[in-house]
Amino acid sequence: MRALAVLGFSLLCAIFLSLFSHIQDLLKYVFSLGALFAGIQFFKRYEERSLRIWFVALTIVFYFIFAFIYAVYVAMQQMPAPA
Repeated sequence: MRALAVLGFSLLCAIFLSLFSHIQDLLKYVFSLGALFAGIQFFKRYEERSLRIWFVALTIVFYFIFAFIYAVYVAMQQMPAPA
């Protein structure tokens, strides 16, 4: 059950951080605060060092996965149609 919590909180924080890095509006700071709030909630609930390390590591990995997916999506949108 704790593994699902780590996975869920990591996905949530990674999505918030990904939205923060890709949005160029003032709204981006709301997503930053959302990631901060989710991280604080996770650290309040789980005090074991190993779970916290897994949380941070999985958040970074998921962030890079989401950033790669977004970069591929933008590259596909900018490609010209074949003749």
